[in-house]
Amino acid sequence: MPFNYPDVGASTGEFPEGYEHHLHRIRLGRGHDTFNRAKDALEHWRQFDVDWAKAIPSDTSITIGSTVAIRVRFFGVWALAFDRIVDVHSESDGDQQRFGFSVGTLMDHPEQGEERFSIEIDDDGQVDYEVAAFFRPNTFAATIAWPYLHRRFNQFRDQSAEAMRRQVDSVELSQ
Repeated sequence: MPFNYPDVGASTGEFPEGYEHHLHRIRLGRGHDTFNRAKDALEHWRQFDVDWAKAIPSDTSITIGSTVAIRVRFFGVWALAFDRIVDVHSESDGDQQRFGFSVGTLMDHPEQGEERFSIEIDDDGQVDYEVAAFFRPNTFAATIAWPYLHRRFNQFRDQSAEAMRRQVDSVELSQ
C-alpha cells in the first residue's frame, strides 16, 4: 500500500503545516543500561504495549521500508491500520546517544501523518523517551469521529511513554 499523505519523511525535521502536532517526552532514568533497555524495548515495539493497541508482529525489523500492523480497539471493536518505517536514526557522540525511528501512515489508516519514537542519553547520563507526531484525519468517517479519535491518538502517545517506563522499570526490578 502507498502512503496516504504527501509529506513522507517530514518527521525528521520541522513538522509540516496543515497537521496537528503532538509531543510527549519523559525521563526514563539514568545510565547506559537504561538507554540499552529502552533501545531494546523500541526495537521490539514495546511502546505499543497499551491495553487497547498493539504492534504486530512485535519482531518487525526496524529498517526503512518495513511495514507493521497496528491493532487497535475503538468502541469495543478491534481494527487494523498499517504503518511503514520512513526513517531510522542511530547516533553517537561521546557519551550522548540517540536511537529511534519514524512511521508513516498507509492508505487505510484513519490518520494521515507520521509518528517519531526516540530515546536519547545526554552528557549527564539522563535517558529520555520522546514520541512526537503530526497528524490529521484521513477519511470522511475519521473526520466525523475526529474529536474522539484525536483524543484517543494523543492518549496513545502519552500511554506509549508509560509503556516505555514500565519496560525499563520491569527489567530493573527483575535483575
